[in-house]
Amino acid sequence: MKILIAFLLITIATAGRGFAQIPAEWQSAAQVVIAELERDTPLASKPWTGAELTQGWQLARAWRKHNNNNVEIILAEYLTFVAVCRSGCAGNTIEGKGYVAMAEQVKNVLQQVGPYGVASTVHGWLANVPDPSGAAAKNAAMWNLDLNVAAADFATGNLYALYWLLAQARPTPIEQANTFTRFAIFVQGRAWIGSRCLDISKVAAVLGAPPRIETCK
Repeated sequence: MKILIAFLLITIATAGRGFAQIPAEWQSAAQVVIAELERDTPLASKPWTGAELTQGWQLARAWRKHNNNNVEIILAEYLTFVAVCRSGCAGNTIEGKGYVAMAEQVKNVLQQVGPYGVASTVHGWLANVPDPSGAAAKNAAMWNLDLNVAAADFATGNLYALYWLLAQARPTPIEQANTFTRFAIFVQGRAWIGSRCLDISKVAAVLGAPPRIETCK
């Protein structure tokens, strides 16, 4: 409960700030978390310029403004779009597509099956991905314990559907699972990444404190 209250206070404090005033805790969290997720990928050697932190903030707010007409983003949205911008998001694009076009795809998915349908479908699929590390099945079991985490809130439901679309664009099931997992941790707070179980639920929960990534318990 204390973590949730701190998280809400950060979000509320952010709502009235100017466009470029990103909470310092969020920027630090983004760099630490995303660097950890990238460490076994080609992006691991890409230096941080700081531009992705600002671009991610702008894209997250544009995404939220388009979807429900406000810019009061949550941390999961910020982490998501900083991660997107690490690969390039010039012109407010998401993997080469305009964010409005991508938002419309997400809307179509949610209209067809709803946020709970997306979560159930993805978790069921993950449970059967031929993943030698076993991470996909473990994530499916862990995340399926409470579908509300992904589906009860408008913002997280939208993100989960976006992650599913981004994952489906990958060529193989294991690449799809890895892509989905590296995004879904922003919503879920915990995920198996290969043999590591990361807990980022407290990464920006304490104002003025350094980011904390823990091992799942």
